[in-house]
Formats: sequence, C-alpha cells, structure tokens
Amino acid sequence: MGLRRRLALTTTLVVAGVVILAALACYFVMRGELRGQVDDQLRDQTGLIERARPELGLRGPGGRGGPLGGVPEPPPRAGGAAPYTQLLDATGAPQAALSRGTLAVTDADRAIAAGDAPLRLSDRQAERSSDPSADGGDHVRVLTAPIAGGGAVMLGRSLAGVDRVLGRLRLVLALLCVAGIGFAALLGRRAADRFVAVLDRLEGSQAAQRQLVADASHELRTPVTALRTNAELLLEQEDLAPAERRALLADVVDQTEELSALVADLIELARGDQPVAEVHDVRLDALVAEAVERARRHAPSVRFTSDLEPVSVDAVGDRLGRAVNNLLDNAAKYSPDGGDVEVTLRGGAIRVRDHGPGVPPDELPHIFDRFFRATNARGQAGSGLGLAIVKQVAERHGGSVAAEAVPGGGLAITLTLPGARPVARAPEPATR
Repeated sequence: MGLRRRLALTTTLVVAGVVILAALACYFVMRGELRGQVDDQLRDQTGLIERARPELGLRGPGGRGGPLGGVPEPPPRAGGAAPYTQLLDATGAPQAALSRGTLAVTDADRAIAAGDAPLRLSDRQAERSSDPSADGGDHVRVLTAPIAGGGAVMLGRSLAGVDRVLGRLRLVLALLCVAGIGFAALLGRRAADRFVAVLDRLEGSQAAQRQLVADASHELRTPVTALRTNAELLLEQEDLAPAERRALLADVVDQTEELSALVADLIELARGDQPVAEVHDVRLDALVAEAVERARRHAPSVRFTSDLEPVSVDAVGDRLGRAVNNLLDNAAKYSPDGGDVEVTLRGGAIRVRDHGPGVPPDELPHIFDRFFRATNARGQAGSGLGLAIVKQVAERHGGSVAAEAVPGGGLAITLTLPGARPVARAPEPATR
C-alpha cells in the first residue's frame, strides 16, 4: 500500500473513530438522562407510599392489618401515578395490582419484601390485564422498594416513549456516523494529498540541492584547474619572456573573474531557498534605467535602446536589480559588435530583445535551467546560471519569465511581475 493510501486510511480511521465515539457518548448520555427521569418519578411515588402506609392497611402474614386503601399519587409535575402498581406482603405474595396490568414477581422482589435486600430498579415486560394473551407486553421500568414493617411495593412506568425517542436518536446518530465517515474519507484523502505534495516538494528541493552541488562542483573544477595550472607554470618557468608572463597573468585574472562570477551566481541561487526578504515600493522604470546604464558601460560595443513606462511594484530591490542585470548581460553577451538590444517596460512586463544567434527551438524550453548552455553558445564565457537566477527571482516575486524566438533572428525574454502600478510622469519645466 502506497504512502498516500496509508495516510488517507489512517486519517479516515482516526476521524471515523472520533465520530463514532462521540455518537456513542451522545446516545448513552441521552439514554441515561431519559431513564433517569423515569427512575426519579418512581422514587418520588415510592416515598409517598411509605409515608402513607398506615392508610394503605397492608396485610402482613397471618392476615393482620385492615383492608387495602388507596395508593397516593404524586403531583402531575412529578409524572403522576405509576401506570403499574403492585403491593407485596412480607412473604412476597402479591396483595393487589392497582393498575392496568400485572408485574411478575421475581426472587429478587421477594427478598426485598422480606427485608433482606434494598430497593431495586429493573427492566421487564408487564402483562396487560386487558389482554393477558397478547404476546410480550409493555417494556417497563420497575422499582421494587421495601415498606417499613414488612412487604414491598412494585411501581412500573412504561419505557415505550423512551424507547421511541432512543430509536429515533439511534437512526439520526447512525446517519451522522455514515456522513461523518464519508467526510472523514474525503478529509483523509485531501490531507494525504497535501502531505504527499509537501513531501514531493521537499524531495524535489533536496534533489535540486544535490544536483546544484554536483553541477557546481563540475563547473568550479574547470577554472580552479586552469588557475592552478597557470600558477604552477609561473612558478616553474622563471625564464618566461615578458610577453608570455603577461599573457599567463591575464589568463589568471580572467579565470579569477570567471570563478568569482560563478561563486556569486551560486550564492544568489542559494539565497532563493531563504525566506523572502521584506519587500518595498520600487520604481521599476528607474531600476531598469539604472541597469541599462550599467550595461552600456560594461558592453560599449552594443547599442542599448529603452522605452520605459513609469510604474512601481512591491519587490526586493537588490534581487530584482540582479535579475534585470542578468537579462541585459545575457543579451549583450550574444549580440554582435554594433548590435542592438531593445529594452521595453509596459506595466509589470520587462522585455529584453537582442539580435544575436538566438536559441535552437528544441532547446528554448531549457534556457532557464541551471548550468544550461545552448549548443550555439558554448563557446561563450559564462556559467549558465544567469537566466536560472532570473527565473528564481521572478517566481519569488510571484511573477514569471518566458523566452521566444524573434522573426529576423535573436531572442526576446520577458520578465513579468504582478501588482504593477502606474506612476504619473513629473511635469516638464515650462520654457520661456
């Protein structure tokens, strides 16, 4: 059985168990309350009979005592007289049945009448005097209580009304249990789906971290090896010509810069696993304009043109700036000398279009993967992490990034951010 199914089954059983236990508790509490009311009414009438015993004239063994008098009735608020009333003498023999039916006398009742046992409550079937041949009879609650001086009184109240209420309650609770178990199954399935989804994300994150470490180790090996080789050559070859020494040192500087850029990119990617920093209101057009000026300084052979709509967004300024810089650096890297890079901003969408070699159609969906290098761009320097950082920053801000081939050659990448707000342009100063 799979993890998802086990979790769903466990959750269903737990919730169903709680529902069933709650239903049983409700049933038995209600049953005790209803039967307790009947018991209280029987005890109240028993107390009245005991106080009125002289007027009852109960005969004892040997025929002592006067004629049987009336049995006192409790007030209506106490339930009225018990429908079944029966007096026993000290031997347990019935003296009279002052009701619509008779109550069978048991050994326990005789022991109470003889004074050998305390009062007792029990359930039994009563025979109706109007139809003694009828099957069964009323389900009654009987209280057998001793009377001072000998004998006992048996009082019975029908439990038919209580049984009807409890029957309806059992039906309602059974339906609630069925509905509760169905809800528990649905809840268990949803809880299992969410838990498994969390586990899948966690496993995916761990797999991505392991892949990042593996890829980073591979990418770091090349510049580190080159640095070590050049450094050893400089140490061992003391008679190198000045031009050769300068060339080796230039290679060392280039490799150091490449290594520094790779480490910076790895650190930036690692920041993506941290909680999102506090966002601020950022003028997106100003941020992009600043990035364009930086790109012009770093790539003077490329012409950058921009058309920026004044907007602001809620963002982490330094991380968003890094993403825009990566977009412009990527466009400049693959643009020919004298080539154009067009930057536009409309709403929350930043579009950077170059006129370079573009990306093969089958490789276009992978350009935002970590360490991915297009086949027609592997001769260029770089780590293959710049666009992966752009994607990470976009997703961390609730946005997205997409790339498309442009007719006439080149590549257009659009970074879209949610919640962009237009900003009114400052009025131009009046001319005299």
